[in-house]
Parts: sequence; C-alpha cells; structure tokens
Amino acid sequence: MPLSLPPLTSLRAFEAAARSLSFTKAARELHVTPAAISHQIRGLEQFLGVTLFQRTGRKLELTRDGQTAADHFSDAFERIARGVQALRPKARDGELAIGVTPAFGTRWLIPRLPALMAALPDVRVTLVTGTAPVDFVADEVDVGIRFGQGNGSGVVTDELFRESVAPMASPAFVRKHHLRRPADLGRVRLLHDESMRRAGRPPTWTEWLQVAGCTVPEIECGLFFDDSHLALQAACDGQGVALGRLAYAVNDLAQGRLVLPFPQVLELDLHYHLIVPRTRALEPLIVRFRHWMQREASEFRAVLADSAQAA
Repeated sequence: MPLSLPPLTSLRAFEAAARSLSFTKAARELHVTPAAISHQIRGLEQFLGVTLFQRTGRKLELTRDGQTAADHFSDAFERIARGVQALRPKARDGELAIGVTPAFGTRWLIPRLPALMAALPDVRVTLVTGTAPVDFVADEVDVGIRFGQGNGSGVVTDELFRESVAPMASPAFVRKHHLRRPADLGRVRLLHDESMRRAGRPPTWTEWLQVAGCTVPEIECGLFFDDSHLALQAACDGQGVALGRLAYAVNDLAQGRLVLPFPQVLELDLHYHLIVPRTRALEPLIVRFRHWMQREASEFRAVLADSAQAA
C-alpha cells in the first residue's frame, strides 16, 4: 500500500522555518514569499492534524509536535542530500566548481585566481555566479562562498573575514565638493548599496552618520544599487559617495581610485563564509581548496585592518 505523504513543498517549507524559526528567513532561503511559507505550513498542519508553531509575543516557537516533526524531517532531508551526493558522479581530483556572487567573484576572487591556480595547478576551476543561497545540487557546485550569518543545515562553514563599510569616493569628487566633515555629505549625491538586504541586514547611511556623530538626515533620493561592485564602480567614476564595503574596495583604495574622506568605519556583524556540503567536507580536493581559502583569508584580514586604520 503506498505511503500517504504531504507535498514535498510543504515539508521543505516547514524544515526551513523550523531551522530558522522565521517564516521570513525560510522564504528568503526557498525564494518564495513569507505568505507562501505560511500557506504551506497551514496545509501541512491540516494534513497532520497538529499545530506545528506557536507565537510567543513576536517570537516564533515550535510546539511539542513541531519539534518532533522537525527532528524527523530534518533527518530525512539530510539522508536525501547524502543519497543525492552518493548518486551524483563524484568530483574528480581535477575539477572544482566554486559558487560565488558576481561582486565577490569580481572584487575578491578574480584578483587571486593566479595564486589559486598556482596552488591547484592540476585542477580545472569553474566559477558559477549567483546571488541566491547556495544549492549544491541545482547549481552543480562543489563549494560556495556567501555573505551573512553562515548558518545552515547539512553544511560545514569556514568563517573567512568580517565586513566593514565606510564612505568612499574618487579623489577628484572629494576635492571638487570639499568633503572635510561628515556634515558635508548633506550636499552631495549618496550612492546606496542595497545588496546586503539579501543577508538580512542592509547598512544605512543613517547608521553610519550616527557613528560619525552627525545629524544630517539620510537622503532617500539618489542612486541605489543591488550589487556592491556597481556601487563602487559608480563611486570610482565620480558619480557620488558610496557607503562601500571595505573588503571589495581594498584594491581601489590601494591604487588611489577611491579614498576614505572620513575616519569613521562601521563594522558589521556579518562575515564572508566558505560553505561545503558536510558529506563532502573531507574530500581531498575540497580540503586543499579550504586550506588555500583559509590562508588567503588570514592574510586578507590583516589587509582589511590596515585599510580601516588608514581611514
């Protein structure tokens, strides 16, 4: 007799929400709306005849039945992932697919590709770009690099380095507009980098101005970007002042295309992470790449510290 099972979409929605205790985070992970997550979970509750979540104030919590379901379903998805990895052709020692965001690939990894190829001379390296959470099966990647809190089930995460942001502009723009104090930002175009919304925490100009002890109201007009690389390129081209990521701007600052007109740096509570499927974390080629990334990240943390102190 065939098993009576609820739809897989409702199980995935519940597993993601149970892991994060947030319909919003689950929706972001699965690329749907929070309303869709809520709908899927209501359907699962009706199918099972139990209540899976309860709200205590603004906090989402699992019920006793919900915790039981989470334990079973999480284990089931882990077993499915291991089965998929076991059936897929294993990555040969000579091939490595790396999933990166376009901005990280452009600003951080590509300048280091010569060093990577020197460390892995016998490896065919493929860069796969995307901004969504890493899906190792659908994206056909072996490892991923993403920005955020670094949590997730079924994966091993290596913390690489932390991010900070600061106002930056071209030297010509700073001279032309006589930017000497944070209050001077109230009369120039601000460039807004919206890309960190995907990590759940977009830094704002208002936040930086508070750190700088300035009462200039945030300007809501101007230019908005969903890609950090584009925001920095616009700043290099003299189109305004960007609240730019130091990790991405290091080379532009070192080569004089950008300058930090003010000393205040806003340190964020988010990091870049190397993400690896737990079932493949000890494969020889992946271990080699992890070691290389950890060495590069260690050296880069010192570079970031110098850039922040030079502000």
